[in-house]
Amino acid sequence: MTEFKPALFNEWELTKRAKEKKLQPFKLKQIFFELYKNQNTERDTLTTLSKDLRNELKEHFDLLAIEVIETIEAEDTTKFAFKTRDWHIIEAILMYHRQNEKYVKEDKPKLNRITLCISSQVGCAMNCLFCVTWKLWFKRDLTWEEIISQILYANTYIKKRFWKKEDGTNNGIRNVVFMGMWEPLLNYENIRKSLEIMLQQDRFSLWRRHITISTCWIIPWIEKLIKDKVDVKLAISLHAPNQELRNKIMPVAKAYPLEDLMETIDNYVKATDNRIFYEYIMIKDLTDKPELAHQLVKLLSKRLAHVNLIPYNENPAIELKESPKNNIQIFKKILEDWNVTVTVRDSMWREAKGACWQLGYEKVKEKF
Repeated sequence: MTEFKPALFNEWELTKRAKEKKLQPFKLKQIFFELYKNQNTERDTLTTLSKDLRNELKEHFDLLAIEVIETIEAEDTTKFAFKTRDWHIIEAILMYHRQNEKYVKEDKPKLNRITLCISSQVGCAMNCLFCVTWKLWFKRDLTWEEIISQILYANTYIKKRFWKKEDGTNNGIRNVVFMGMWEPLLNYENIRKSLEIMLQQDRFSLWRRHITISTCWIIPWIEKLIKDKVDVKLAISLHAPNQELRNKIMPVAKAYPLEDLMETIDNYVKATDNRIFYEYIMIKDLTDKPELAHQLVKLLSKRLAHVNLIPYNENPAIELKESPKNNIQIFKKILEDWNVTVTVRDSMWREAKGACWQLGYEKVKEKF
């Protein structure tokens, strides 16, 4: 197997090698500026660096810890398939949010913001009834370098595709969500390190409220978020308002009962004053019944909550069906009538097979 070089953005490794090569400190700053601010991950485009420094990088460093092997483009999304150094495949999804057409005079709404959905593990061990990704099985956690590489590569892609904004600054990722191949909280230390880099002013300089961790509610690690004062947005994969149904569709629920979960989330809200996003899947004849909507109201009406109703994204590996639109609207109205804030999530990224619970679709579908 080919031996890979160390990733450039590992500052400890780069600083160590720079000392060995007697590289001046200001040149290190130039390199990181090119990567994080100028959105360049290709050596040949690092034109602000000297020729000697570019040759030094080519000889001793890789700019990314992963390699893109496939890009699937749709109108509002782009899906990347990456290969890790040990030959695993992970996926990340770019989502393009455009200005609301009713407020735009032009024929084509302008790009408003860009979200990147990133992976934190190779595969998934959660075994949820509705998800295709777990059928790839869990292989390992991603390193923080592999997590950050997804953002670095995506920003380079965005720069090429959209170039600059009207004010002359680069288009780039505004929002990052840990909703790819996961459970992210089971890879806590690498997630925490990657968050530090995302928030660092001379790196990505993202806002805390623009970063979301989506989790199957692993209670000990939510408690760890509180202890470590990790103040980003939290999205809970709820998907059912009672313990019996959650046990059926999410096996991890048996280890972490709903009552204990809600108590832990209440503690997180007290510590951060952050609204919690609750992801609720709409599966025909399973999770979309009106009585379940009333149970959800009872569970969340007195909490700082926002419910995202997510139409189930069908795939050939699982015999479940998407809820009819009318069922979803009835469910939504029940929540609204009791003043629970709710949104029906758009599934615009289905075309690129990058919607929720579809990651790994191409690999899984070969078996069916």
